[in-house]
Formats: sequence, C-alpha cells, structure tokens
Amino acid sequence: MHICEPEDMKIFHESEARRTLLSFVEGVCDSLSNPVPMRSELDSECLKSIEEFLGKLEARVAFYPKPVVHSRFGDPNFRLWHEYVLSAIPDFIKGLSFPIEEATKVDITAYLQNSFGSPARLDYGTGHELNFIAFLCCLELLSVLDLRDRSKVALKIFVRYTGLTRTIQQYFRLEPAGSLGAWGLDDYCFIPFLWGSAQLQIHSSSAPNLIIADPLVVEEGNMFFDSCRYVKLVKGGPLEVVSPTLASLSTVKSWKQMTEGLFKMYCVS
Repeated sequence: MHICEPEDMKIFHESEARRTLLSFVEGVCDSLSNPVPMRSELDSECLKSIEEFLGKLEARVAFYPKPVVHSRFGDPNFRLWHEYVLSAIPDFIKGLSFPIEEATKVDITAYLQNSFGSPARLDYGTGHELNFIAFLCCLELLSVLDLRDRSKVALKIFVRYTGLTRTIQQYFRLEPAGSLGAWGLDDYCFIPFLWGSAQLQIHSSSAPNLIIADPLVVEEGNMFFDSCRYVKLVKGGPLEVVSPTLASLSTVKSWKQMTEGLFKMYCVS
C-alpha cells in the first residue's frame, strides 16, 4: 500500500505489514538479548554483499567537495551523491542472486532507494531508517537472510548503515526530517537506541544511570552508548540540556525495562 493521506496511515496501523515490521524489530531485540547459536561463524554471501555495498556508498561521499561558502541548510552536492546511490542499487539487487518476482523486486528496491535521505529536502530522519528496516525485513521474509543471523544483521549490517548515515548527515549537513528537537531521543534515528539497549541486557558492566555521566562512558561496540555519544557530539552539550528525553532514561532500573519501554515508544511513533 501507499501512504499518502491520514486515512492511509490508519489503514497501515491495522495492517499485516505493520505487524510484520514490528515483529522483525522485536525479534532482533530478542536475538541480541537472548543469543542463540548462529547458523555459522562465517558471514553469508548476502551479509557480505550488503556490508560491501554500504562501504562502497560511504567511500563515494568523498568524491564530492564541500562548498567554500557554507549555507544554513544542506549541501546540494548531496543530490549528486544520492543520484549515484540510485544508479548503483539495481545492480546491487541483481547481484544478490535470489529468485524473486518482479513486483517484489520493485518493492525492495524502493525501500532501499528511500533509506538514504531526501535529495529534494536535503534531510534524513527516522522514516528513511524505517525504509532500511523494511528492506532487511523483506530479505528475511524472502529467506535471503536467515532468521538465525538476526544478531549479525543488527551488529554488522545495521551498525554499518548507521555509520554511513552519520557520515552523510555531517558531510552534507543534512537537516533532521521530522525532528522532535530536544523532546526526541535523537534528531535522526531511533533503532540504535532500541537494539543497543537489548545488547546491554547481557554481559554489561554499565547501568542506565551512566547515560548522563560526564565524560560519557562508551561501551565499545554498543549501539546505545555510541548513539548517546553522537548526540552529545552533534548538539554540543550535556544530554540533560540537548536531549532531556534521552537523559530521562537514566532513571530506568534495568536494560530489560529500557528495551521494553523503547519498543513501546517505537510502536507508537
């Protein structure tokens, strides 16, 4: 379905598509907080292909020089980079080598095309992030990605994707799309906080109250704390001031409660 009007959103909220997406997001949380044996220690060809493709897109960013005169809004060179992304996606999808109906290929291509910001508005936000989640969810439904590899999808593919989106946010000075300002967790994303909190449910020496520690104690390889660090870096101030909603999570008693609360918040948003 296409969501163009408020009535379409009401239909989507009751749809199987929404339930499938949320089930995938929650399932990845479970895989991070309750690890199960992976299909293999080695990455699948699909995982490698996606990771390599994201790396290729990030390397391309440096091809576009920054303008001498900085404007308040995004760098128009982002549109050139985005054109490159769109031109590279069809061959990438074809290279995944799985039997798929043409209509389905059109859908997953559209999700991926809409995962890297808006060239018209020069912005990026959680809607673009959701498109990438939908792309990954579809690959799992098509059995291109294995359900047992969900933790790898989060810790390798999604972490790589988040790194790329932060590169384009800073390099092209992209505006936040639909930002809640100081009353949102982050101007650009949500999933790293949710999946990162699930990570911290096991083998973590950190507690939620460390969110507001100064300096921030960053657990190496953890999406949640890495995202807190990024918010402080970009907004240039203590979390209590620049992101009070994020700072308020420091009062949560456990990472399990954190994950449960963030998932409820994600379902609403």
